[in-house]
Amino acid sequence: MNPFKHLFDFEREETTGEVVFFKIFELFVAGGTLFLAWTWGQYILRISDVVLPLGIAQYIDVSFLFEHSLSLVNAAVISVLVVLGFFRVTRYAYLGAFLLLHLQYAARYSLGEIPHSANMLGMTLLGVALAMVLFQTALHRRRFTMGFTYFFVGLGYTLAAVSKLVGTGITWPDGRHLWMWINEKSVDVLSKTGTMDMNWLQELALSDYTVATVFLAFGLLTELFAFLMWWRPLRTPVVLAVIGLHIGIDIVMRIFFYLAVIELALLALPWARLIDWALARPAVQRLLRPVERFSLRFG
Repeated sequence: MNPFKHLFDFEREETTGEVVFFKIFELFVAGGTLFLAWTWGQYILRISDVVLPLGIAQYIDVSFLFEHSLSLVNAAVISVLVVLGFFRVTRYAYLGAFLLLHLQYAARYSLGEIPHSANMLGMTLLGVALAMVLFQTALHRRRFTMGFTYFFVGLGYTLAAVSKLVGTGITWPDGRHLWMWINEKSVDVLSKTGTMDMNWLQELALSDYTVATVFLAFGLLTELFAFLMWWRPLRTPVVLAVIGLHIGIDIVMRIFFYLAVIELALLALPWARLIDWALARPAVQRLLRPVERFSLRFG
């Protein structure tokens, strides 16, 4: 029942599928980091003032990134560090990329808007960075990264539910709240597109108070028990439930966290076992062999 045994389990034998999957997962983290660094870097060029200091911006003035295209220079440095980390040129590269990405994050969201998917990817990058610095063996690094990721993803969703209960109490899953949020989001969509057509799920929620309440209750319970992903046997159903939560939010609220859902999809299914199964087939083995060799060399 020890969750840390299920999260890390440094003594368990590692399969080739786990090695290959980790490199695929790391590739997603690296690609997501580059995407955020350059997307934020381009947006920062349009900002002139810090309205809401976030994170490191509470201690240093991040407005220097607003001038002379320094946000793009920062993105370029992050890109170089990510490549160095991915190919294991230096064990401190990912840590440098994380610190500079946080600087980019603080500048980009200095106007007040904060996205959840970026926070999830940022914590995952931190897990990779700490693993490279703290551990000597590739197995320990892989196990720590994945355990760290499952721990903070589960904790993050659970704390989101706790925050809702602290702020509003047990009445948070009140259908009238969902009615208000749907109508507020409709105003945003109408202002952007000039039209607003309700889909069938929105119409269902707006037509029945009980249905709207059940939707919110499902979301709250899913977040509240997300920490159960810490235990390996419960991991797939719990993470799939969280993905279902995001799909529901997209349909009802038209808010979709792309990077978060992609990462959750990677965390939900037993990809390592599927890769092991594929490697046992000669036809598929020939296709995956280069990936396997690369993973073993740069693990």
